[in-house]
Amino acid sequence: MVGYILSVSDLNAGYGRFHIVFDASFNLADGEILTIVGPNGSGKSTLLKAIFGIATVYSGLVSFKGSDVTRYPPHVKARIGLAYLPQTDNVFAELSVRENLVMASYTLEESEARDRIEEVLNIYPILKQKLDYKAKSLSGGERQILALAMTLIRKPELIMLDEPTGNLAPIIAKELLKKIVQLRDELKKTVILVEQSAKAALEISDRALLMVSGRIAYEGPSKGLLEDVELGKKYLGLR
Repeated sequence: MVGYILSVSDLNAGYGRFHIVFDASFNLADGEILTIVGPNGSGKSTLLKAIFGIATVYSGLVSFKGSDVTRYPPHVKARIGLAYLPQTDNVFAELSVRENLVMASYTLEESEARDRIEEVLNIYPILKQKLDYKAKSLSGGERQILALAMTLIRKPELIMLDEPTGNLAPIIAKELLKKIVQLRDELKKTVILVEQSAKAALEISDRALLMVSGRIAYEGPSKGLLEDVELGKKYLGLR
């Protein structure tokens, strides 16, 4: 498993007695974007939560950079370089943009925190113009950019995004997907992306998982899934 930033083997997971993910296995190389797609209720978000330590893992293995991290709690996984960004409730709505960034850097020394905040503001200059705005006053796309900025302050190596374009207008969703490509191409991050907008997400990713009823029905290059007429038509609404 060494050589992959993330390896998942025979993972079974869910919530309490509700078994949702069955025997999931895949590998992810450093610097790739992996898109996970599938019908509603197919276990996509639960797979992310199991990897990060939020959902219950019944059996199987999660390996990060060659080390078994299956049973590590989320705060430990965050400290060693994994990040999980939920679709909603991913910023402090009543705080300003500036205060959100400060909160994200609370574990750092003051000088380092200041430097990292400046770094993310240079990456996402739109936030510079709104430092004193409350997060709840931002547009949906701006809130997701703020959430990405807060995540990057902690310098993760692997970023897991759970439906980041959900509820966004198509033109805003397209711009946010460009920001996700930037994570890979310019910031050299590895990304796992759960998305309902299957075609747009697959077009910007390197590899894909198709989940159906809690099981992986396809694992391979994104291009291969886009070109699979039968799977695309049956499960993803592609034509």
